[in-house]
Amino acid sequence: MSFLSYKQLLGNEHRLLGLMMITLLAALYFINDINISRSLFITHFGFFLMWQPVLKQEQDFSLVDLVILVGPIGLFIIWLNLWLTPFWMLLLLSLLTGRIFSQGMGRVAYSIAVIVLFLELILITTPALFNLYTFSTPTIAGLRLALILSLVPLFFIHAETRFTVHVDFIRGFLIVLLTLFLCMGSVLVTFTTDIPYLQALASTIIIAALFLMTTSILWSPRGGFSGLAQLWEKYLLNIGGPFEQWISQLSSLEANTSLEPDYFLKTSISHLEERHWISGIYWKTEKSEGLVGEKTRHLVSVNDNKVSVTLYAYSPIGPALLLHTKLLLSVLTFYYRAKVQERQLTKQAHLRAIYETGSKLTHDVKNILQSTKTLTQAILQEDSRSEETFNILKKQLPLLTQRLQSTLEKLSAPTVDTSETMSLVSWWQDIQSKYAGRNVMFSESIHADHEIPVEVFNTVTENLLDNARTKRILDHELVITITLQADDKHINLRVMDNGKPVPDEVKELLFNEVIFSENGFGIGLYQSSQLAKKAGYELKLESNNQGNVCFSLSRT
Repeated sequence: MSFLSYKQLLGNEHRLLGLMMITLLAALYFINDINISRSLFITHFGFFLMWQPVLKQEQDFSLVDLVILVGPIGLFIIWLNLWLTPFWMLLLLSLLTGRIFSQGMGRVAYSIAVIVLFLELILITTPALFNLYTFSTPTIAGLRLALILSLVPLFFIHAETRFTVHVDFIRGFLIVLLTLFLCMGSVLVTFTTDIPYLQALASTIIIAALFLMTTSILWSPRGGFSGLAQLWEKYLLNIGGPFEQWISQLSSLEANTSLEPDYFLKTSISHLEERHWISGIYWKTEKSEGLVGEKTRHLVSVNDNKVSVTLYAYSPIGPALLLHTKLLLSVLTFYYRAKVQERQLTKQAHLRAIYETGSKLTHDVKNILQSTKTLTQAILQEDSRSEETFNILKKQLPLLTQRLQSTLEKLSAPTVDTSETMSLVSWWQDIQSKYAGRNVMFSESIHADHEIPVEVFNTVTENLLDNARTKRILDHELVITITLQADDKHINLRVMDNGKPVPDEVKELLFNEVIFSENGFGIGLYQSSQLAKKAGYELKLESNNQGNVCFSLSRT
């Protein structure tokens, strides 16, 4: 079974409110005639069920739901008396004040209803409960008539049907407390001072107004005082213990990059377990699990793909503490995930460093092997016993020994800087001697000598010449030229060939990342570029045209 159409009820909301209030006032007027009062209360509850904002008016009810709904109403009708009505009026007042913050004319309608109910409760019902004299019987009858007539405008106020306004139970509860204070305070002042009820009511209203005014003044910060609002918010944030202290401890642990994620989690949980309302904490990760404290039936859990944490409390966890607990656990899991990610990034960076170091040393060994092959070919030639061959061996073997020693040092201590400097002129003479007889043309214009990093110039030159000689395997007519220009301020080393240009797709990535290629321009140039940057030099592709491909190394 269902009530009337939802749209019809919502469109007549204020009319139903007016009928509900009028039947309530009429039932209170005939409270001494119990039969008439019960009949009017039955009518009042009928209008209330159609108006009430808690349950949906279009909802269907089963027989059990109807018994639960109608049962309390039936008990109220059977036990109806003057002492029972104030409790219902206070409940109704909380619902009305919870809707008083509607918009437009709806706010006016609910304001009228609240004022009428408040005046009925504080001027008529409360004095009647304690047999206190306020007004004469005709005056009370006239007052009730005036209250009923003031509800007539509710029948002419149009109700908005676009949306419904939810009930603010917190505001309604606070208004009810204030009303109880006024009623009970007035009665207490009347009995203790023997003054008339109306005079006691006025005194209580003045006291309540002074209290509210003082609270409003102290609520906002002023004169060096932080204000009650900040104290209240701080209390809500620190339910069960100093929140800032635990966050500070958590941040200190997270800043320690040497801590393993599981040890960080275990230490953080041990600090969190010190809160007096926490009986135990259970956690489980991919590698470990554990329990600090004891388990209870009051628990809160936060699950993540990396970690699962369950917090146990000594007593039931209320709504405010529940939000506080979930915040604590969410912060903990967030820091743990960050710690796990930090550890993964550290491992990746370590593996990348190993890869780059190994790649560079592999390239050094490759160049050494190329030099060894050249010397071997010179020895195997028919005139291997000639004076020229002996001179080549005499010059190259010490250089190979030196380079092998340097590579061995890098393998044994890769973090140690083994770079050395030497004269630019001396290095140029050594490089010419090293590549003598390899069809490499040399040209120089040296007007000033400089101290240069040997490792940078050797690595760059060997990589560029090795790539150019690889190109000459496919083009036997390829001409390779290396030039050196130096003056008081500038150094410029160029390696040029008259072959094909570097492909555009390779050119965009050159020097910026590792390029996997079987024909050069791969890890060697990337490592050379990084090494040059560290030493204050720049390696770039100066020209990339057909018949004119030029790489240059210059000081920045």
